[in-house]
Amino acid sequence: MDPVRLARSLVRIPSESGREGDLSAELIRTLRTYCEVQTGPCGTVIGRVRTGSGPTVLLEGHMDTVPVGDSAAWSRPVDGQVQDGVLWGRGTVDMKGGIAAQLAGAAAASKGVRGTLLLVYVPHEETAEGVALGEALDSLPRPDIAVLGEPTDLNLALGHRGRTVLRLEASGRPAHASMPELGENAIVRLVGLLTELMGVPLPEDPVLGRGSLAPVAVRGGDGGPVVPDRAWALVDRRLVRGETAETVLSSYGGLSLSVEQTQLVFHTGETRSATQFFPAWWLDSEQPWAELAREVLGQPPCRAWRFSTDGVETAGRRGIPTIGYGPGDERAAHRIDEGVSVKAVSEAADGYRRLLLALMGRRGRPRSPGQSRVDRREPGK
Repeated sequence: MDPVRLARSLVRIPSESGREGDLSAELIRTLRTYCEVQTGPCGTVIGRVRTGSGPTVLLEGHMDTVPVGDSAAWSRPVDGQVQDGVLWGRGTVDMKGGIAAQLAGAAAASKGVRGTLLLVYVPHEETAEGVALGEALDSLPRPDIAVLGEPTDLNLALGHRGRTVLRLEASGRPAHASMPELGENAIVRLVGLLTELMGVPLPEDPVLGRGSLAPVAVRGGDGGPVVPDRAWALVDRRLVRGETAETVLSSYGGLSLSVEQTQLVFHTGETRSATQFFPAWWLDSEQPWAELAREVLGQPPCRAWRFSTDGVETAGRRGIPTIGYGPGDERAAHRIDEGVSVKAVSEAADGYRRLLLALMGRRGRPRSPGQSRVDRREPGK
């Protein structure tokens, strides 16, 4: 299986969040060439290779992409063409290059593994990471290790900050816009509350770094000549280990804050309500699975992702040892002229082949797997 050719075909299939049906059909066709396949809840694609006794290993990725945006603003092709040794297009880095590498690497290793290999590809990760994966994992054997194909530049990712979306609300009194002194403008009040919110010190994690805060949406009024009496903003808050929804909200005492709820509509027609809170996590680099993966992959540097991934479910909520390995620079994700080196896609596919043979071959399970050692402790502990 040629990982670059496969990546090109995947990139050419549009798959914005909630519209992943055509891509899921292509993944099913590809997986059927070497393993069992089923469609799980929410349209998740699940492949399974079962060969004797051994560990359970999960390879995982998300099918959806963010929109292309204004294609006229791209100086490179948006549709999966190769130029100058780079595959260009939306989703090349995030994360169809990684999915292609996983599928090709698993195909090459499938006859040499022992145990259960799960290949799981979920929809709607860009909107609410971990939601679709959590439902799939409820019906699958618990993995001994999860490997996410998000871009790491062929390094080893061992965790990341979490995130939550906070809704900040302000109320006022309506009045005619020609006589604003007779009312109280909720938008003006919201601006003051946002300033107050942004001034609250953020916690810092010794491994993952400092939390961050970014307003991402503001709404108020309908544009007519009326002083608005309601306004709200959505704020993206990045989390450190140990933070919960309760501790985050309590740190902004006095402000009208809540954790945003999102309604997801999947390409299958199924719907889910998702709470926009996703915990931080980090896997100890000395954890046996991590040590074995690093040895097999040539001792690449260990790092944390800047963004959030489905690891919030595997590691953050379930404590499953989780690592990340994939082609491409995460800074290219969601940007104009997104692209991934074809050489990196091929190298990642070979890395997955070697990794699976080590995790599930004769060497199999590490001698002393011990506890998962997924660290979600409180800051400073």
